[in-house]
Amino acid sequence: MYEKHFGFSELPFSVSPDPRFFYSNPVYREALVTLHYGIEARKGFVIITGEAGTGKTTLLRMLMHNLDSAIHTAFIFNPRLSFTALLRFILSDLGVASSAKDRLKLMEQLNGHLIELLKKGETVALLVDEAQALSDEILEELRLLSNLETDREKLIQIVLMGQPELERKLDDPELRQLKQRVTLRCRLLPLSQHEVGLYIASRLKTAGYEGQELFTPEAIEKITHFSNGIPRLVNVVCDNALVIASAASKNRVSADMIEEVARDLQLTGQPQVKAKAATTDSELGEDFKEVFRPAPRVVDERWRTDFEPTKAGSHIQPRRRSFAGLGVGVLLGMAISAGVVLYSQQTGSLAALDVDFKNLAGIDIKDLVGLPRDNPERSRPELSTEVLKETPPYKTVEPQVPESRQSEAPALEPNQSIAALPEIKRPDATTIPETATPSQVTKSKELPPAAMKTITKERSLRAPDNVAPTAEQLEFEIYKAIHNRAIRGVEVTVRDGTAYLAGRVATEKQKLAAAQAASSVAGVKEVRDQIVVNPG
Repeated sequence: MYEKHFGFSELPFSVSPDPRFFYSNPVYREALVTLHYGIEARKGFVIITGEAGTGKTTLLRMLMHNLDSAIHTAFIFNPRLSFTALLRFILSDLGVASSAKDRLKLMEQLNGHLIELLKKGETVALLVDEAQALSDEILEELRLLSNLETDREKLIQIVLMGQPELERKLDDPELRQLKQRVTLRCRLLPLSQHEVGLYIASRLKTAGYEGQELFTPEAIEKITHFSNGIPRLVNVVCDNALVIASAASKNRVSADMIEEVARDLQLTGQPQVKAKAATTDSELGEDFKEVFRPAPRVVDERWRTDFEPTKAGSHIQPRRRSFAGLGVGVLLGMAISAGVVLYSQQTGSLAALDVDFKNLAGIDIKDLVGLPRDNPERSRPELSTEVLKETPPYKTVEPQVPESRQSEAPALEPNQSIAALPEIKRPDATTIPETATPSQVTKSKELPPAAMKTITKERSLRAPDNVAPTAEQLEFEIYKAIHNRAIRGVEVTVRDGTAYLAGRVATEKQKLAAAQAASSVAGVKEVRDQIVVNPG
């Protein structure tokens, strides 16, 4: 073999699930913390999924090595067992001798053993690997098995570890009761190119390698391409590449060697899984396809009744403006004129007021009566996004203000007559006082319609900052904080922002550290410590 050639103490790329070679990245750390929390907090069902070769079994082995001695596990690696055989296997793993063949007797024995362990403050976890191969009948039996519980907590915690087919199986309406009992779920994703390099370096270090970089950057890029980031395929490709390099008396693995391995193993580099960010339209559900399907093109045609069919080959004629619309426009214009005259009698002449009907009423009379505009290319002014809340107590300089701004009339409040408006005088040459504060001056910013839509969209999508975390989220964060301090045996319950700590720890220092960890979690109002310190 190639161990002596490269100076390895053991083979670095074995495909066996050795927890000593466990590679820790954010995804695997999150999955491990989820498993610890689900078992120690007695949450019932926990599901971890991932493509074949992403390290699910290695993760289970790592969990079993790190669990506290007060947690007993039964590891099921053969999902093709009958439920009766499954019960015998669980009892055997828990150290309970049983010769019963009746399923009812086996359930009674298991229930009695679980109650005895609960009285001692101990926990039982059932770990099922390759759970996607479980039949619907066995999954339903496992759901019924989870009914073994007290008034406060579950007697057995069940972890289902499987491929993505398990998620699709749980979406079956016949298994909706089981899906509702899943309290924690996590998914393992393939490694990125950067993580592939770190993964290879981690395994080489565990195998005792201390030399220079064994794989060139180009070789790592090829490994990522042909393995699609699946750790098991990375091990297979690297192992074969080291054999080729050793046979050629080379001290480094090149990209050409990786391509030779890919040809031998018939690896094409076609992606087997896709990250969530790379989801294509074909992978979207029907609901999502309906949302993202482009809207049909609407033809603007003349309204007609159902009993007025359109003749074939005839063109739809645009509706002509009627004299009734012209009459309404004239009447409205006369009403506005009367109001302006009445206003001018109280506040001065109409020439001093310099009011234009468009700014006062917000309506262009030419639009109402159908007359052409003076400048058809000129668009209507856009509405500003901010409203002028205060009228400044000063007068602006005439050369710096456009004429359209000088003649603006104040907006009418609801139920306010024109006669009640204050007098508006033509601005003179008085300049803005230097002592004016920013609070006295509120500028109106004109924004284009696209900018207004963007601002409205961003404000609507912004999540509220004052949403309080749920009790389950607080429990999870507290468990993580306590777990990061290497403390085991603490039970956490959160009610109305108050964290209740129970269980047993080894020292008084651990008890104090657990309380400090709980109080450090954002959203915890109070910590009530009921932890018992084991006698020395």
